[in-house]
Amino acid sequence: MNISYISKTGIISIIFYILVSTSFAQKRTPQFSDAERNWSEYNLTGWRFGINMGMYIASNYSAQYYSGERFNVNNIEYVLNNKYWYEDIVQELNGHRIYNTFDHLPPNDWASSFTEWKNQYNIKDGDKAWWIYYPLDLKYDAAISPGFYAKYNFNNTTGIFIQTNYVELKTSGIFQMVIDTVTYTSEPGFRTGYIRGKERRSSIDIGISKFYRTGKYANIFIETGLHMNSTKVLESRIKIGRQEYNLVNNYSSGGYVPGGSNYGYEVYQGGIGFGVFLNGGVKFILSESVSIDPGVSLYYKNLNLEGYTDFSPDLYVYVRIIFGLF
Repeated sequence: MNISYISKTGIISIIFYILVSTSFAQKRTPQFSDAERNWSEYNLTGWRFGINMGMYIASNYSAQYYSGERFNVNNIEYVLNNKYWYEDIVQELNGHRIYNTFDHLPPNDWASSFTEWKNQYNIKDGDKAWWIYYPLDLKYDAAISPGFYAKYNFNNTTGIFIQTNYVELKTSGIFQMVIDTVTYTSEPGFRTGYIRGKERRSSIDIGISKFYRTGKYANIFIETGLHMNSTKVLESRIKIGRQEYNLVNNYSSGGYVPGGSNYGYEVYQGGIGFGVFLNGGVKFILSESVSIDPGVSLYYKNLNLEGYTDFSPDLYVYVRIIFGLF
């Protein structure tokens, strides 16, 4: 799903929906008495607890963290620069003659670029070299996100709440490279590989909630507040032929050496980010103790991913079931 379409069209629609719903609610309230506006037929004060379940649609901005480009902390050149992995890759590609997308040569508009690249880095014919066409516009897949909700209502219209959500996001794409052939000819091979990334996000939202009565059983709610997230990179890998390689450098400065004593260790990538949010939806009151609240959340937040810490929007479309336990 294209986040540019969401940010330009979906976000405008959500804001318009909230504004119109609020205006509509305010126009409708005069037909209720003060007691009715406070829902005297219900007692909604005190603690309420809920379960969220919905679809999380993340901004594609931070998906480029997994593109493998040379300026990223996890990059494809890290694998190709290792002579042992490089030799395995060359033999894998040529031994099985796989992914020869354009026979042996890149398309015409690539040929001049490859020549310029070789001249820029003083690469001679026969030298081990590559030129990579990185995946453009990586996108996160929409993902199911569960969560929990706890709220304290001061009265029947206003309360404060805390909410937690969890989601695992994935992205993948295709990269192409011009790489030497196993026969060591001056004619490079044009090959295709796959790249993928996976991350875990946990979040906490703290805010204030306000109801606007539009009917006895269906009512508009708006929530806003502060957002905090914790992001952890679970996977950043490439696949070339049948070989898979981890782009996260989890070896010492000496790098991977077959049969060596440098064992891989765990590397933590990610951290804490912050932002704000705005929720809007409809509250369907089934009884004094149970309600169903479908809604949409708009987040404007940053993630602690190296090189991708700018703020960007996310959407969360959900259904929340609320219980009054006490």
